[in-house]
Amino acid sequence: MTENRQNIIEKIFDAQNENGLWKVIPTNHKNYPDYLHYVPNYKASLWALLLLAELKCNKNDERIKKPLKTVKNHLFDKEYGIYSLKEDHFPIPCLNGNMLYLDCYFNNGPDEKSKRLLRFFFKYQRFDDGKYEEPKNQFCVNTSCYGKHTCYWGIVKLLKGISFIPKNKRDSEIELLKERCINFVLKHKVCYSSRNPSKIMIQKMDLLTFPNFYKGDFLELLWILKREGVTSNNLKPALALLRSKQNANGEWELERTMHNIVTSIGPVNKSSEFITERANEVIEYYKNHT
Repeated sequence: MTENRQNIIEKIFDAQNENGLWKVIPTNHKNYPDYLHYVPNYKASLWALLLLAELKCNKNDERIKKPLKTVKNHLFDKEYGIYSLKEDHFPIPCLNGNMLYLDCYFNNGPDEKSKRLLRFFFKYQRFDDGKYEEPKNQFCVNTSCYGKHTCYWGIVKLLKGISFIPKNKRDSEIELLKERCINFVLKHKVCYSSRNPSKIMIQKMDLLTFPNFYKGDFLELLWILKREGVTSNNLKPALALLRSKQNANGEWELERTMHNIVTSIGPVNKSSEFITERANEVIEYYKNHT
C-alpha cells in the first residue's frame, strides 16, 4: 500500500467522532432519522465506509466494525429484508448494492441481511431497456429506479456487490442475478446507448473518476467485469476508450471528482494512482483474454 493511500485512510479515520461515526445530521434536520448516516452526501458514514473499501483499507481494522454495524442496523428494513431510506425511491438497488459490497468486502460476507437482499433483488430486480420488458410489478411506481429504462447505476452497484461474494458462497440465484446484470451491461457495451452505439449512455460516464460512490464511470464496470472473468466483443469499444485515455507517462488521469470526507482524492487532470491501478489491471487482463 502506498504512503499516499495510507495517509488518506488515516485522514478518514481521524474524522470519526467519539461513536466511530462520521458526519451525523442533528435531530432537527429535515432528513432525520430516515437519512441518518446517508446525508450529507459523500461525507456521512455510509460514504466514508465506501471510500475506505475503495482505498483497500485493511479489512480487519477494528475502527470499521462499529460504524459498519451501526449503518447496517439503521438502514435495514426488516419487513422487506433490504436496505432502504424508508419510502423514498423504494426499493433502491444502488444502495443495496453498495451495502452488499461493504458487507462482503469487510466481512467476507454475505451475512444474513445480505442474503435477504439478494433474495429480494433476485425476485424483483428489473432489466428494462426503454420499455417495460416484462409486466410491471408493485415497485414500478418508483420510476427513478424502475422506469422504462431501469436505472443503470442500480444494476452496476448490484453487480459490484455480487462480485465481492466469494465464489464458494454463491448459490444458483446469486449466479443467475449476476448473469442478468452482466447481460444488461453487455447489451450496452459497458457505457454506450443500446440504440445509438456511438453515444455514451449516461452523461459523464466516460470521464474517469475515483472513488465510485454512486455514479461511477466505465472503468468501474470494466474492472467489475474483469473480476468476474467476463469476455465479449461487446467490451471492445469501452476498452478502446480506456486505452485512448492513457497519457504519455503511461498513466490515467482523474477527469471528474467530488468532495467527500477528505475533500479530495487528487487534482483533476493529473495522473491518479487509484485510477491507473484499476486501468492497468483491466488492460493487462484483457490483453490476455481477448
